[in-house]
Amino acid sequence: MSDIKIDDLFIKNTLQKLVQINSVNPGLDPDGPGEEEIGVYICDTLNDLNVPCEIETLSPGRVNVTAGLKGTGGGPSLMLNAHTDTVGVTGMDDPFSGRIEGNRLYGRGSYDMKGSIAAILAVAKALKEHDIQLKGDLLFTFVADEEYESIGAQALVKNLTADAAIVTEPTGLNLCLAHRGFGVFKLTTEGKTAHGGRHEQGIDANLMMGGVLSELNFLAQRLPKETSHPLCGQASLHVPLISGGRSLFVYSNSCKIHIERRTIPGETKEQVTEKFQSVIDRLSRENPDFRATLESEIWRSPYEVDAESSIVVATKNAASSILGKAPDIIGHTWWEDSAIFGDAGIETVIFGPSGGGIHEDVEWVELDSVYRLAEILHRTVIDFCGKRGQA
Repeated sequence: MSDIKIDDLFIKNTLQKLVQINSVNPGLDPDGPGEEEIGVYICDTLNDLNVPCEIETLSPGRVNVTAGLKGTGGGPSLMLNAHTDTVGVTGMDDPFSGRIEGNRLYGRGSYDMKGSIAAILAVAKALKEHDIQLKGDLLFTFVADEEYESIGAQALVKNLTADAAIVTEPTGLNLCLAHRGFGVFKLTTEGKTAHGGRHEQGIDANLMMGGVLSELNFLAQRLPKETSHPLCGQASLHVPLISGGRSLFVYSNSCKIHIERRTIPGETKEQVTEKFQSVIDRLSRENPDFRATLESEIWRSPYEVDAESSIVVATKNAASSILGKAPDIIGHTWWEDSAIFGDAGIETVIFGPSGGGIHEDVEWVELDSVYRLAEILHRTVIDFCGKRGQA
């Protein structure tokens, strides 16, 4: 155990500066500068704390930041992780102000997830300033692009590993053990172009798609009732995009839809793909003119960690000690980089601060929750990695 006081003023000042740095993801907004400026700031801060730090450039303006404290040996390794990119700021008033009103600090990324970055940096500060020697290695990782394609986390797991990780996404200081995944599929029906007055020569790809949409609607109604998870809720699907045809008075030669499928732990890409392919196969048997193709464009796996895993137990115990009560066990309905770490064999729990306005016009983080987060992370690190001289 450790009763070392976390530097709350350092957290507040650091968080304010982090929010004032524009790190909008250029994959979501072409005017977004990416993560280079915030990556340099994080690395400079770590260097000032005498924590070795590296910046990896993934592409122009896109960087990962990694740092670590080498253990003395005999303890498991742990990674504390946060992403540095944010979604766009359209509709926000003064998104990079970092203004403070009472217990709230406002601005894009304050909650998702620069409060967590500040908390992790405060953990590094406390460990260095009090010369705490850990048995296991401790890694600090700050990755690019979580909000879009996760190029940062994917690059990270190619070069680094750990026995466990804490992804510090917002959880309201609750313990998140699972989250949904998603897949995006493109389905295209093929027709035959002809004059609108020559029906015997044309095949309407749009009408062919109608049969597909009818089947998908039936599946969308049935899926939540049949496929659910106690922490993540129900599986779902919808069709966010559709396009077909060239012009009035011309039979459509092609119609395209995108299907978004939200998955729960236990579902696989193969299972989901097979279900969509079975729709195509059935319609093909019923209509010799029906032709369609299915492509998987994006797949992000759902994730769940064993509730009895050592990192879950350590985080839960630390949170209970700091908060005076056990944290609630929750799941998230969205996807996070934790699935990439889990797929790489790193047991990962999700734990972060309280706040509101994720991806909305007004975003804030509760400062007290960031201070508590840092304390909980600090205690978890010592309990999980082990402290030199500690039995």
